[in-house]
Amino acid sequence: MKPILLMAAVEHELAPALACFEEKEPLAIAGRHGYTMACEDQPIIALVAGPGAVNTTQSLTAAIERFSPSLIIQVGCAGGFAKAGVSVGDVAVATEEIDVHMGIELQTEEKNVRLGPLPFSLMEKEGRQYTHRFLLDRDLADEAISAAKSLRPTGFTLHKGSFVSGSKITATTSRAKGLFDLYCPVMESMEGAAAAHTAIHYDIPLVEIRGASNLVGKRDRATWDLPLAFENSCACLMAFLKRKCMPPAA
Repeated sequence: MKPILLMAAVEHELAPALACFEEKEPLAIAGRHGYTMACEDQPIIALVAGPGAVNTTQSLTAAIERFSPSLIIQVGCAGGFAKAGVSVGDVAVATEEIDVHMGIELQTEEKNVRLGPLPFSLMEKEGRQYTHRFLLDRDLADEAISAAKSLRPTGFTLHKGSFVSGSKITATTSRAKGLFDLYCPVMESMEGAAAAHTAIHYDIPLVEIRGASNLVGKRDRATWDLPLAFENSCACLMAFLKRKCMPPAA
């Protein structure tokens, strides 16, 4: 049976989920570390990929080449967009990933988050040209939301929608407004687009579940809550994982 691959940038993001497994074995993957475990009879690989796009792509590629997973689930924290109704501690599932740093700079001196489209595609799959937007499996996103709702969450709200990724962390209200006006995203992270690009290349479905540790905009660490983001996103991850591992009804 092919494994399900769980991945996060740092181990703290996976820790609440890892604590749900009584038995797990350490695993080395191409200079990274992770764990092997099982949910029912379904083998699970947990990968600590490292932060940022390059670490994500390198470690995810190595794990895919070695284990050929049937499904990738990316979990972690992110910045939430207040204009999308997101609050700290809320959890969102991605329907697409948008690389906000992929494109051509506009020929204007005006400071703007908008980029022109690339004059070529990065990848073609099943007749679709990919440049900076990577569509994820909508049915699996719906299933992840449905599983999370079964928890009857209190204290946080569930969201579903577009995520944006970039190497630069947004730290001003003006850039947050520009990104929202352009893409209407619910979350911002550094790794999602790289994971989506890699997963689509290998024809492996990806589900991305993130908890809002902060709001996108003016940077104020006093308002962040990383442990809450980790706890809530991993609770939703485990609800979805248990549903995927549940044996079919007789």
